[in-house]
Amino acid sequence: MGVETLLPGAVTLDPSDWNDFRRQAHTMLDDMVDYIENIRERPVWQPIPDAVRAHLRTGLPIHPASLATVHNEFMQTILPFAAGNVHPGFMGWVHGGGTPVGMLAEMLAAGLNANLGGRDHTPIEVERQVVQWVRELFSFPQSATGLFVTGTSMANLIAVIVARDVALGFSVREQGIAASTKHLTAYGSTAVHGCIAKAMDLSGLGSDTLRTIATDSRYRIDIEALEQAIHDDRRAGLTPFLVVGSAGTVDTGAIDDLASLANLCQREGLWFHVDGAYGALAMLSPDLAPRLKGIERADSLAFDFHKWGQVPYDAGFILIRNGQLHQRSFASSPAYLRREVRGLAAGAPWPCDFGPDLSRGFHALKTWFTLKVHGTHALGNVISHTCELGRYLEARIAATPELELLAPVELNIVCFRYRAEDSDSTENSDRINAQIVVDLQECGSVAPSTTTLHGQLAIRAAIVNHRTSRTEIDTLIDETLALGRALSKPRPTETPQQQQHTTLQLALQSVENQLQREPTSITLLFQRACLLEQTGRIPEARSIYLDLLDRDPTHIGALNNLGNLLLAARELPEARRIYELAVAHHPNHPPCRASLGNLLIKSGEPAAARDHFEHALLIDPGYRPAHAGLSFVLGDLGEPDRATLHRLQAFQGRAVVIAPYRGERPPITILELISTTGGNIRTDDFLSDRVFQRILVTTEFYDSKTILPPHHLVFNAIGEADGAPAALNGALAVLAHTTAPVINSPSAVLVTGRCDIAQRLSHIPGVITAKTTILPREQLLASDAAATLAHHGFTFPLLLRTPGFHGGEHFSRVETIEELPAAVDELPGTDLLVIQYLDACGPDGNSRKYRVMMVDGQLYPLHLAISGNWKIHYYTADMADCPEHRAEDAAFLTDMPTVLGPRAMEALRQIQTTLGLDYGGIDFGLNQRGDVLLFEANATMAVIVPEKDPRWDYRRASTEKIYTAVWTMLRDRANAG
Repeated sequence: MGVETLLPGAVTLDPSDWNDFRRQAHTMLDDMVDYIENIRERPVWQPIPDAVRAHLRTGLPIHPASLATVHNEFMQTILPFAAGNVHPGFMGWVHGGGTPVGMLAEMLAAGLNANLGGRDHTPIEVERQVVQWVRELFSFPQSATGLFVTGTSMANLIAVIVARDVALGFSVREQGIAASTKHLTAYGSTAVHGCIAKAMDLSGLGSDTLRTIATDSRYRIDIEALEQAIHDDRRAGLTPFLVVGSAGTVDTGAIDDLASLANLCQREGLWFHVDGAYGALAMLSPDLAPRLKGIERADSLAFDFHKWGQVPYDAGFILIRNGQLHQRSFASSPAYLRREVRGLAAGAPWPCDFGPDLSRGFHALKTWFTLKVHGTHALGNVISHTCELGRYLEARIAATPELELLAPVELNIVCFRYRAEDSDSTENSDRINAQIVVDLQECGSVAPSTTTLHGQLAIRAAIVNHRTSRTEIDTLIDETLALGRALSKPRPTETPQQQQHTTLQLALQSVENQLQREPTSITLLFQRACLLEQTGRIPEARSIYLDLLDRDPTHIGALNNLGNLLLAARELPEARRIYELAVAHHPNHPPCRASLGNLLIKSGEPAAARDHFEHALLIDPGYRPAHAGLSFVLGDLGEPDRATLHRLQAFQGRAVVIAPYRGERPPITILELISTTGGNIRTDDFLSDRVFQRILVTTEFYDSKTILPPHHLVFNAIGEADGAPAALNGALAVLAHTTAPVINSPSAVLVTGRCDIAQRLSHIPGVITAKTTILPREQLLASDAAATLAHHGFTFPLLLRTPGFHGGEHFSRVETIEELPAAVDELPGTDLLVIQYLDACGPDGNSRKYRVMMVDGQLYPLHLAISGNWKIHYYTADMADCPEHRAEDAAFLTDMPTVLGPRAMEALRQIQTTLGLDYGGIDFGLNQRGDVLLFEANATMAVIVPEKDPRWDYRRASTEKIYTAVWTMLRDRANAG
């Protein structure tokens, strides 16, 4: 979706394929609609991971990327870590929740790309219509003028400038304030917003010219004190010029006595400005509008549509009673802005005549849409409802002795605190309440903020979002109490992990309390299951997911999460059933498709997996997990070029990923080096997220400019030398940026390819290696293939294998030269491994394959497989239905030295020493003399937990010994580092 060439030497930034762009546009819109629709299933806010910050600090992009790729980057690194004010649990600061209608209107405005600085076009008429609506709402005269700005901070600045010019004369625009002999002073309460002082600063008057007046018990400006301050300044030779009244203070939502302020300003000849950032729109609510009496007499009014008006950011507004004064403060007439009576330059005055900006976006459209689609009645109801919730929160605080209300609830802002046990100590109480707020935010259920009232830190809940309900208010109360009680108790200093665990437990307790009131709530049940999963209570989480699916068989979150838990427990058939149900119910949901595709890869069904990944990409062409799955599948299916393309889409620019950690204690942090082409050690079972914090690094795509997160240990999980040499070389490059101890040095792994192993281990007494070489497919299909093989010393039968594969995949035995062409045709790859067949068949006609694991310098038996087939799979061999074979396997596990004999044991020890791997495995047979017939020796060999079948119980002890040995090695190396 790059630029489209029009003529030689001419380019455009329009898409070269409009249909492709249209599909991607629909995907992007669907993602945002899904985000808003399902916002309650997300945390309000979550901390930004170090890897995401590092990713967003990379250099200037020189080369293009597809829209789908960048969109996927947005979905992965930006969308999950926003402030969260769309969420009903957001109560920190006065932020509106936005609406889907406003989002669509913003898209339309961007498509028009209109500049509303001036000229004669309908977008300006839309803004003028909204200005007229605002006049009507606040009963301002027709001569009043208005303007959309970024927010109330800019609106207040415009009001201060107009008031200043009126006070000093409009010549101040040319001569500056220094030319005047007047020293102006302005007035606002101690609760006035900080942007008023900044406006005084930016207007050249200085922030010290703002007098802050004490407030009464309701945090409203003290009228008598104000009047006294004005008189005192006049007696001192100063010139009072401006009074700022607040319609909804930022701390408590207090509304000054606007009518009294209007009377005072009229008596004193002062400019009366109202900062109504969020409270002014209470005019839309019939039950609240009377409290704004006097606002209609203001000389200027500043407010935001993006707060209580629920318009997406940004949409501030300034309204000036006397439009001529407004225009005189900002209008200018450079030649390039010449106005005409006709043509595009008609339509004067222009919006740029009423503010500082010449380049202005179409802010009015999303406001126009919001007002027309929803109507003022619905918006007024929303405003009333948020105030009702404020009163409900106030009542719950009053009914809870452990909580204390710190300010009257005027509108929708509630300030309170938890009464700490040591409530006489302000410092301790402040510390506990500040920690409560941070923990609430990190917990993700609700997100209040803090302020300070009368020297006390307060928990501040600003209920602005139209989605907020009593459920979120109850959550705020319940979690505040739980956190306060926990923080008030004397306890040893917690690690960050213990703090996180405590927070999760408190969040879980809160959800369980809410479930007592709403036991049938699907949303709360899902939240409880997710929290149980995060705290490691997996069986309980599984049980709730199953219960959820009984109630709602289509619940996508429960289907995916349960499938993932089953897959992690290696219950593949049941995981497959759940994933297939998810796809059946949600056929166009990319994560469902990708989950099933990944399971099918594990099940050895690459063609079926490919179908699901490709379907996911039809829905979302930028979906990285589907690209990653296809990169593995297409490699298996012999399409390396296509696999490479999908690999780039999946991993480019995302080389470092921090996996979740769910433990209570400080983790062992492991930098895990992995390949995107496969051949990785199966570390999932070893590296529990209750003990280890995993930082995954895809070495082929690692950029040395990316800072590696702190870690104790490096685990090179790339075990395949034949299939992943680029990844191993990339791993060596990563190691240049760390001094931590390394498990399985990439240098050691690089020389464990099949050909290398055959040569390196052939000199060891008691070891027989199979002659191995790599030959091009063309040579094996040529007419002189027999001569070529003889030249390399091969005799039939021999084995053919595609490099980089294990476990019987793409592996054939060829008995005669006549069978060779057909066998070659069945295997993917341009080059093939040719391996001399080693006959491990015993007197009973069965072949035996032993596996011994190497861990930290020790040998551990894993299992023995016995089969009448030359290609032995450990769990499909003749073991399950043959007690005699299982007894022979058990004997090997119980007493390996006796079963193998001293010659083989010494040979195995020499193999381990020669390879120099911290972790790896050896597959071998034995001949009649006790020699080791070496099949494989490398780092990729898996230690698979036996299935839940009593027939395999005898294998569990040996598996546990290997796991313990790996855990001990990782712990000791991390401590040593």
